[in-house]
Amino acid sequence: MKKIGVLTVCFIALFMISSCSLFSSKAPLKHYYQVYYQPKESSQQPIKATLRIKTFNSDKVYKKYNLVYRTSYEEMFYYNTHFWASRPDDMITDLVANHFSKQQVFSDIIITMDKKPDYVLSGRILAMDEVIEGEKSYARVAINFELKDYKTEDIVVAYSFDKKKEAEGKKPVDVVRAMSEIIESEIEVFVSKIYGTLESGR
Repeated sequence: MKKIGVLTVCFIALFMISSCSLFSSKAPLKHYYQVYYQPKESSQQPIKATLRIKTFNSDKVYKKYNLVYRTSYEEMFYYNTHFWASRPDDMITDLVANHFSKQQVFSDIIITMDKKPDYVLSGRILAMDEVIEGEKSYARVAINFELKDYKTEDIVVAYSFDKKKEAEGKKPVDVVRAMSEIIESEIEVFVSKIYGTLESGR
């Protein structure tokens, strides 16, 4: 009986120690990110027209808040503790709207249909990944842009890109910074194409 009592006491003690350790352990820290940059000043005069920027669409892979990383184009993973502060489709829409507003590309820019616009800008996110190749991490971003005439629904300017840039470090924040650099550069190209097309048509 004494041996059974001692074993019982030892079992209870071990259970209490393991329980305390379990409940005292901290949950993994969650990290939140956003693609961000300050658009450069523009010397161009605003295009005298109203532009509506529609909320961008995205492939189903990027409908979640989790950051995506790949070790190949055929295999992808979601981070469990690294998240976008807002969904990529909303985040990129806001980023494009901020870029066009700060540079005053159009004289009037709207997000909702407060009034009839002259042009409508839409886009689709095809990729926003961290690509891991050996010891290096890369940011990959692929987006399709379309500028349409609101009345005719004709495509005025279409621009697509699929770019990859090496991150300065291996942390997700380093990859997000590289994504910001890619997107800023490619939106500048898109804006130049808009000016070139609309200004030449006048």
